[in-house]
Amino acid sequence: MRIFLLLCMFVFSSTVASGAKKTTGIPRYDEAVASGVRYLKSQTGKIPERETSLVAYAMIKAGESVDDELVQHGLRDALERTEKGHSGYDHIYMSGVDALLLAEINPEQHLAQLQKIADYVASKQLPGGGWSDTTSNADTSMSQYAMLALWAAKGAGATISPEVVERNINWHLSNGTRDGSWGYRPEGANLTPTHNLAMAGAASMGIGRLLLYGPKNRAKKEVKVEKTLGVLDKIDLEKDAGPQFGFKDYRPQISADTIDGRITRAFNWIEVRFPPPQNGEAVFFKYYFFYALERAAALYELQDVNGKDWFETYGDILLTMRTPEGVFDRDSKQHSSSTIGTSFAILYFMKSTQQTLDRQYGLGLQLADRGNPFGDKKKKEPTELDRLIDDISNMDFEKLDESPVEVADELVRSVLSIDDPEKLVGQEDQLKRLMAHSDPTVRSAVVWALGRTGDFKLVPLMLDGLRDNSVDVNIEAIQALRFIARKPQGFGETLNPLGPLGNADQIKNATPEERLRLATPWREKALKAWSNWYFSVRPFEERGGLDELQLAVPLKK
Repeated sequence: MRIFLLLCMFVFSSTVASGAKKTTGIPRYDEAVASGVRYLKSQTGKIPERETSLVAYAMIKAGESVDDELVQHGLRDALERTEKGHSGYDHIYMSGVDALLLAEINPEQHLAQLQKIADYVASKQLPGGGWSDTTSNADTSMSQYAMLALWAAKGAGATISPEVVERNINWHLSNGTRDGSWGYRPEGANLTPTHNLAMAGAASMGIGRLLLYGPKNRAKKEVKVEKTLGVLDKIDLEKDAGPQFGFKDYRPQISADTIDGRITRAFNWIEVRFPPPQNGEAVFFKYYFFYALERAAALYELQDVNGKDWFETYGDILLTMRTPEGVFDRDSKQHSSSTIGTSFAILYFMKSTQQTLDRQYGLGLQLADRGNPFGDKKKKEPTELDRLIDDISNMDFEKLDESPVEVADELVRSVLSIDDPEKLVGQEDQLKRLMAHSDPTVRSAVVWALGRTGDFKLVPLMLDGLRDNSVDVNIEAIQALRFIARKPQGFGETLNPLGPLGNADQIKNATPEERLRLATPWREKALKAWSNWYFSVRPFEERGGLDELQLAVPLKK
């Protein structure tokens, strides 16, 4: 059995407690990220204040610890700017990057600051729907970072206005070029379309679509159930699982299809102009394009460009732009520094936006190139899941206790090898046996694998996961419930119940008993909220069972 899970079992929480070494899934990109991180660390104490939060964000996405000096420096600057109020030409750019950093490090702890940023950004929206450093002629690039700020804030639980989001979408629809891109200040004289602005506009619209409608692909599932009178009826699990809109009681005026069509035109503009310009006097912010592309591609669930995987197609171009020392240096017009260029490159290679989407939509063990289960799947080699299931049926649980990581590794690797997670449906019973395994590493992997099916029938088992005496299993169960229910934020429960323990080392060194004691109030609240939701939406004939009495049984403490 391969030891693969050692690289991915860290990603159970939405809060960055400690540095978890991440992988891009491609060795040459891992090397580029490692050299980029080394370069950024060599610049400690030399980075201008306006760049520190971007550098910190890139470091976190690469898996560096929140206790790293560069990360702490960026965090302090972001908090100080938020307290004083953002200002100057970069006010919207800094609002967006600061919000991304605060939401990545600890969204619950920084909710007040994120709400302040969201309110500030909303207050600076121009009447037409865009943002700028002035009171007129909105800026396509700056508008992208305003939308990033709103997305980061809402993802942490802040309140934002859907009207603000929809106005920006309308602004993009009204001000794009005929061939599919955008100009820098399309309301004024600067109408020249560029690769950077095509992806900046597509990313803004992708954020807006996500906020208003949720993920792009939300396939409905219908099952027939027999009610007590013997009449067959269809239950739409998409409807029962939760609303299809991002804001309660708000119905957008702009359809999701309209947004998708405009984003498609932007990608078409890019595709016919492949490859992007890399150097020369006419190139401004040459690394900006790659981070904007990564964001737009993740939000739109792009699979390929010119028939090739977009990530490697553009990633290999990005690799050619490094210096011999492995630095992504300043652009030819010196509009950005080497620290900015290197940070943007790291964010591209680490699929930073995809990491955020995976976390928000309940994919706790997903990392780097494993794909988005809401999106289209690429066909892979035949699965080894059947062989795994056969092995499970003959497993000696006492012997399994000797190699829990290998068991979890094999389980995750096999589930990832299938071309359609719904093929797991029907094989749940065999997988459920491992829920009784003595090691929480195995139980967490099982909850992840079962949750990945998206099967509504598995909700009771996920509720059992909330009753497990391992906090890691509890967190993974909530991730799975959010995915099955299509509720990215769940019921507002934190994914960092161990925050009161303090810093990363204290959390790491805490005993299982101490972790469980601190997390019990959180577990009880989450179990009640998710149980009440399940009892309200499950099929009629399954209601009124004894399982509802389980809520009265105290959790293990």
